[in-house]
Amino acid sequence: MAKPKSWALVTGASSGLGAEFARQLAARGYGLVLTARRKEPMQQLAEALGQEHRVDVLVEPLDLGVPGASVALQARLAARGVQIDVLINNAGFGLFGRFAAQDPDRLRQMLQVDILAMTELTHVFAQTMSHRGRGHILLVASMAAYQPTPLYAAYGAAKAYVLSLGEALHVELGPTVGVTVLSPGLMDTGFLDVAGQAPSAAMKRNMIEPTDAVKLGLDALFAGKSSIITGAVNRLAVFLNRLTSRNLQAKLILRIQQ
Repeated sequence: MAKPKSWALVTGASSGLGAEFARQLAARGYGLVLTARRKEPMQQLAEALGQEHRVDVLVEPLDLGVPGASVALQARLAARGVQIDVLINNAGFGLFGRFAAQDPDRLRQMLQVDILAMTELTHVFAQTMSHRGRGHILLVASMAAYQPTPLYAAYGAAKAYVLSLGEALHVELGPTVGVTVLSPGLMDTGFLDVAGQAPSAAMKRNMIEPTDAVKLGLDALFAGKSSIITGAVNRLAVFLNRLTSRNLQAKLILRIQQ
């Protein structure tokens, strides 16, 4: 393999959006570090991308929900001489249903991954990138970040945190370290299966392709944008939120979700 000019770290890389980020970054010539809990699908993806694009791909099985995992990962990569130039902070999942009925252990696990692990990983690599004076960080939020989201209450709140953090870091770390927030709408990535929601026919019609969402996100990242929302309908919905109260937004979301 040719030694890559730059390395990209992709979290949640065993499936869905993370795997698509890996494919498109490999096509752009980046060496890859793939991390997620499941090793086998990442190994299969690594072999395929290495053969197709002639780039180095490293697999790092890891549960980012474990405190200190991000620091340990950065140390392992540094020991191998791998400096991360692009961080795709994609790992996360949602829980669908009434908040009071959700399993407390599962809820805690979701918040650990979606907020704490995401923050720790961003902090660790923001430090090294700032020290070198270059780098790019993409945080994956959601359309749920833009309004109260009944039946996804904790998940929506977590993604609102991601959006706010990313937009603040875009200003704080820029221009030497670029930070962009990608907020996709519904996609066929397995998210709904994990969350426990059966998609309606209308939801299926409005899903966007993961390939399109990833391309928009990467283009926005390398163009230095602070945030990007996928899909014209989603961008219109966010604009219309400005014209309504958050209480009304929550009621409308609840009606749609039920």
